[in-house]
Amino acid sequence: MKEVRYNIDLKETTKSGKFLRIALGIICLIATVWFLFSIMGTAASITTAWIAIGFLFLFSLWLIGSGLGITDRYITVGDDMIKLKLNFMKPPVVFTVSSLIHVEFRSLSIKFRTSAGKVTLRLGTFYPGHSASIMKAVEEFCVSNGIKITGLESEDKNLQS
Repeated sequence: MKEVRYNIDLKETTKSGKFLRIALGIICLIATVWFLFSIMGTAASITTAWIAIGFLFLFSLWLIGSGLGITDRYITVGDDMIKLKLNFMKPPVVFTVSSLIHVEFRSLSIKFRTSAGKVTLRLGTFYPGHSASIMKAVEEFCVSNGIKITGLESEDKNLQS
């Protein structure tokens, strides 16, 4: 089984969409710098103007980060590990064969249990089109590596644990 990456964001990302987000982020950043220098030291330099500049600056950083893929949420299923990134501010969680105790399948979520605790992937709240393929890939990973599976039974009789 080769390593497969599934997007769990609310949107699909294409190269043109990434380019447009980066371009709009750069335009917003340029506008922020222009507004910053144009209101500095004038009567328009009030608290609400500075709040607007701050918001425009953060929005431009978010757009550029989104275009570069920094804010992406994903799950990668490979032969010997599962990599799960749920939050853009935290590094991805890596589950190896030796670290997983068992995996629990529910109707729209997967709970990964390790000795350190549990991590829940809520599939219905993200991109619902990938839910079945993600569950099947995780189930195949567990079966091929001998990891205990609890919860829902597979419709594919070859993958039952």
